Parts: sequence; C-alpha cells; structure tokens
Amino acid sequence: MKYVKTGATAVAGLLLVATAAHAEGSFTLSSGLDFSSGKYGGTQKTDTVYVPVIGKYETGDWTFRLTVPWVSIRGPGGVVGSGSDRVTVGNPAGNRRSTESGLGDIVAGASYTVFESGGWVLDLGGKVKLQTGSESHGLGTGKADFTVQADVYRSIGPASLFGTVGYKRMGDPDGIDFRNPVFASIGLAHKVGATTTVGLSYDWRQRLRPSSDEISEITLFASHRFSDQWKAQIYAITGFSDASPDWGSGLIVGRMF
Repeated sequence: MKYVKTGATAVAGLLLVATAAHAEGSFTLSSGLDFSSGKYGGTQKTDTVYVPVIGKYETGDWTFRLTVPWVSIRGPGGVVGSGSDRVTVGNPAGNRRSTESGLGDIVAGASYTVFESGGWVLDLGGKVKLQTGSESHGLGTGKADFTVQADVYRSIGPASLFGTVGYKRMGDPDGIDFRNPVFASIGLAHKVGATTTVGLSYDWRQRLRPSSDEISEITLFASHRFSDQWKAQIYAITGFSDASPDWGSGLIVGRMF
C-alpha cells in the first residue's frame, strides 16, 4: 500500500489510501469536508471549515497534484489559513468573533518514486502554496510557501509503516519573520479485509516564531474502497499544542478515472 497526504496534512492530517499499482495516466478527483476547532493560544475558539477539490494525475513514477480549497474561518482573528498551512499572525483574543469565507490558498505539487523494492517505497517531491487566499480576510498569508519532502513506505503483510520528513520555505507577511521549519510525520496502517484500512499518524512541525508552539497532533483514520473507481475516508484529529487544533474531523471521497 501507498499512503499519500493531500494538499497536506494539505488538509490538516488528511490521508488517502491508494493501491501502489495504477493504470498508466490515471486521474483521481477527490473532495470532502473538514472541520477543526481550537483556541491557538487565545481565549476564544477559531472554527475552520475546509472544502478541498483535489486533482491527482499519475503516470509512471510521477504523481502530480492540485488542491483548490474553499475556506470558512470564524474566530476573533489572528489565525490565518487552514490545515498544514494554518499560521498564527497575531493574538487570537477578544470577544468579537467574525466569519470570513472564500477561496483559500491553492497548492500544486509533484513527487517521483525513486526507489521501490521488497516492500519499500521512497518518494521525493515538492509543492508550492500559491497566495490565492485573501490576506485581508485572513484566508491566506498573501505570500507563497515552498516545500520539499521525502516520503517512505514499508509494507509488512497486511500492515504498512509510513513516514515523511520535509522542509518548508515560508513566505513572510508584512511585519512578520517566520522561521523556515522542518516537519515530520510517522504512521501505521492495517488492512481489515480486502477493501478497508484503519490507522493512525503523528505529525510534528517546528515552531514558526520564538513565541509560537510546534505543531503536534495525531490523526486516526479509516479508509474504504467501494470499487476500483470509488474510495472514501473518515478521520479525526486531536492536537497537543497551541499551533494545532484542539480537535477536528472530516470525510473525503475520491473517484479514479
């Protein structure tokens, strides 16, 4: 099995489970609904709804992805973006909560399988987060981010281990100097029958500023393949730091063409 994070943890911690063997030039279109809530170091909650449309094209050892999200953020301000691209640019405090919604930051990426043998798979890839979300409405930072990462998978019978290590070059909003962080994740998945997989993963990212926290969160997921074309996944997230949501959950459905 091969485990691919979308748009990223691109959705905070979202995981899709797909077979390693694909038809030449296969295309998968996915969408879903993600909800997360947290105080992010403040006194009031920030609630985020994230609805991505994800296109994935696979040909040979190459995989190309494009994620176009709609985002709705309700909170006191200071928390910008969503998922793995969520950042805190101010103090999310105060009693007044407002809602902003619209197009989020589009993410484009590509990866290449450089090694596959004996149950081991190694992918190298990169992605760019485009500044398409409104900075004035808190739907994006107004700057592009660039990421490089390596993904390792190891199948052991019905179980699979998977991990990621990467580096992100952050775009700095006006007046803010973000650190360029290292991030990593590790997880375990296990097949339950021929079409269902359950598992968990742990995600970590360095703090972006001296006053901020590291990302630290766990995702539990269950994936089911209804046919050769259709698959779906549900998941739940809990965070252990002010940079992570207190909790989140979601559903994503994909169809292969």
